[in-house]
Amino acid sequence: MKKKKKNFWNSDPPYAQIEDKLVNSEGFKSLKAHTKWLYVEFRLRYHGNNPRNIVFLESEAKKIMSLSTFRADCRKLIKLGFIDLVKRGGFYNQPHIFGLSKRWGKYGTKEFIEADMDKILPKIFKEK
Repeated sequence: MKKKKKNFWNSDPPYAQIEDKLVNSEGFKSLKAHTKWLYVEFRLRYHGNNPRNIVFLESEAKKIMSLSTFRADCRKLIKLGFIDLVKRGGFYNQPHIFGLSKRWGKYGTKEFIEADMDKILPKIFKEK
């Protein structure tokens, strides 16, 4: 039996597929490089069946950026409609549950709904 030669450019999962329309959107263009990289990290946690059930722990974030940058970048991604905070964690070491969002597609229009993580979380979480 002949072994099938692996194509170097067709990588094995996990991989993050990001649409051309998203990359060329005004909201995405306005992001800093580390914020874009964080979005890629969120997309890597999407496995085709969990768009509203993505867990990204702060302990995992520490490996790629400072916690203050992670928190600020999450706020920015939520504000511009790339991700949503589905469930607030924090109590009894429960993680935040994030979800991929399509709100970014309406960014810059009257239909865009801006979400503010600071209004979602109580004051105790903002001061960390």
